[in-house]
Amino acid sequence: MNTLQKRILAVLAILVAAGVAAYWYWSPWLAMRELRDAAVAADAARFNEHVDFPRVRASLKSQFSARMQRDPADAGNNLGSLLAGVLVDKLIDTAVRPETIMFAMREGKFKIGNGHGSAPEDGQDTGEARKTVWRTERQGLNTILFHGEREGGARGDAMALVMQRQGFADWKLTDIRLPD
Repeated sequence: MNTLQKRILAVLAILVAAGVAAYWYWSPWLAMRELRDAAVAADAARFNEHVDFPRVRASLKSQFSARMQRDPADAGNNLGSLLAGVLVDKLIDTAVRPETIMFAMREGKFKIGNGHGSAPEDGQDTGEARKTVWRTERQGLNTILFHGEREGGARGDAMALVMQRQGFADWKLTDIRLPD
């Protein structure tokens, strides 16, 4: 093998390595785009491939439990807190399904109750012309947050979708962080 062939092989190896590294780095944005496209198309099967539902439910349960414990009105009411905790667990188990998360992605917010955070009963869009804008916050190599905000909405109302790496370049939605 002459020096020209060695150089060509070296350049090809560098290009392949650079391509693999670029794919590895940009893979969370590709996964988020797949999630968003599936949400817009209401394709639950494609959407489910990128969501770890047990982890999302567990995260939401802990967030709602923490909020209930912070509420001073419930302090000292152990039976009420216990019943509320059981109801929240059942509500989240029921509410966290593909349609609910897809609707939350389209709307840029996730709220349980008052008709928010779940798909409209008739399957129709909400009629709002504003779209959800996503900004990213990378937290290390294996976690990235996508903060969803409605155009013209308050920044503090943004929910965050937490994607975590599973394997080389596969990403799953593992958490929905609710605004305070």
